[in-house]
Amino acid sequence: METLSLLFDGITTAATTPTLLLAVTMGAVLGLLVGALPGLGPSAGVAIMLPVAVGFEPTVTLALLAGVYYGAMFGGAVTAILLGIPGDAPAVMTVLDGHPLAKKGEAGRALGVAIYSSFFGGLVGLIGLTLLAQIIARYALMFGPAEMTALMALSLSLVSILGTKDKIRSFTALALGLWLGTIGLDQIRGGPRFTFGEMELFSGLDFAVVAVGMFGLGQMLQALGSAPTSRSQAASYSYRSMMPRLSDLWVCRKVMAMGSILGFIIGVLPGVGATASTMMSYAAAKKISKNSEMFGHGAIEGVAAPETANNSASYGAMVTLFTLGIPASATTAVLFAGLLMAGLQPGPRLFQEQSEFVWSLFGTFYVGNFVLVFITLFLTPVLAAAIFVSRGLLFSAVIGIVVYGMYSIEYSMWAVVVMLASGILGYLMNLLKYPAVPLILGLVLGPLFELGIRRTLIASRGDFGIFLDHPIALVVFGATAVVILAPALVRVFKLSGQDEAVSSEG
Repeated sequence: METLSLLFDGITTAATTPTLLLAVTMGAVLGLLVGALPGLGPSAGVAIMLPVAVGFEPTVTLALLAGVYYGAMFGGAVTAILLGIPGDAPAVMTVLDGHPLAKKGEAGRALGVAIYSSFFGGLVGLIGLTLLAQIIARYALMFGPAEMTALMALSLSLVSILGTKDKIRSFTALALGLWLGTIGLDQIRGGPRFTFGEMELFSGLDFAVVAVGMFGLGQMLQALGSAPTSRSQAASYSYRSMMPRLSDLWVCRKVMAMGSILGFIIGVLPGVGATASTMMSYAAAKKISKNSEMFGHGAIEGVAAPETANNSASYGAMVTLFTLGIPASATTAVLFAGLLMAGLQPGPRLFQEQSEFVWSLFGTFYVGNFVLVFITLFLTPVLAAAIFVSRGLLFSAVIGIVVYGMYSIEYSMWAVVVMLASGILGYLMNLLKYPAVPLILGLVLGPLFELGIRRTLIASRGDFGIFLDHPIALVVFGATAVVILAPALVRVFKLSGQDEAVSSEG
């Protein structure tokens, strides 16, 4: 009952405070536009808005940034259905059945199901966030340095193993991020490390500046290098056709429920992300559907499943961010930067020390999820047309705003230089197929991971056995070893199975 009371107060605050309502609405609109524009995505959108938003009050700042996040999840489906062009990676699966439906003259029906499925998935994800965050935060307060160190080790391994198929590139990016995290003054002894005589590096690399560069500028540079969008004829629809049909909602009820739960669970896992949740949800929906032969040819369930999953996953990714201070995805890593720049430290104590902030912010999530339904319905024509705006003009203006915003935070050209360098690094990593998420999380968690290990060893006078004396830490380290070794063991078993098959044939 306490959780319901706190949540009700938070929703009431969000719905009755003009500045919060304005922040939610602005964030949702910007997020829809970012989601509809191919090549950007939620992480780039939040990174671009970060320098602009940090000047506001903390709750307003995070409400605006989060609005961009879940707004982008809604927006990607519009161009995916009308034009067959996914605005972001999670919308790729929506194209498979959404665009065939549009070609059949049922674009409005597909858009309607996408919008209401997104709302349902977001609502389930929010309920999961509300309930799970309270439980995890309560127990996380009992964690000591050994347990938190083990959790960070597990998170870093999950990001590197589950985030991509190329494990070598993932671990290389992680190693680079961990090294970048060591730049600056030693956290315990105070001596400079890898500063190369530059005074600006004594305080280390500002994570927020690097995140804006890699996910904001890096994504825009990549998008500028891709082919321009063809001015194909968008499918026609009417506002009336986007109204919900009870028959469609009934047909999609199972895949919506399954996609929401599956998306939330996958969203909680660090490094997996919304894209993986849409693929798994689509595959599962095809298996349980009575009309599986229609998937890929205009199955309405093929639109509902990925849309519920990606919106639920976006809130699932916030669970570890708020409760443990561990970002689970690229976008939550940028939100992590937003919290730090607002003077807040994510983690279990946030629920104790900043309870009003947390529940007011959660309240804006509920309000934003509801408001997005109407905003998306009304702005669908604008979103479909925005894709044809010249990228050169649009991105030039955005880059100018981001550079000015970053400079105005501390009136330092050093931050602008680091941001530009990070943007070039992000572009090169995308070009060479190196994932950026392990690098960013290595930069964020690396200093905390190092500090946790060193403090624990100082307390135990150098005895590594202290990690084995804590049952929770021992279990988590064991899970970390399983995560790291599992791919190698699976490969060994496959090779041994093939050798046995060959010898039996011989």
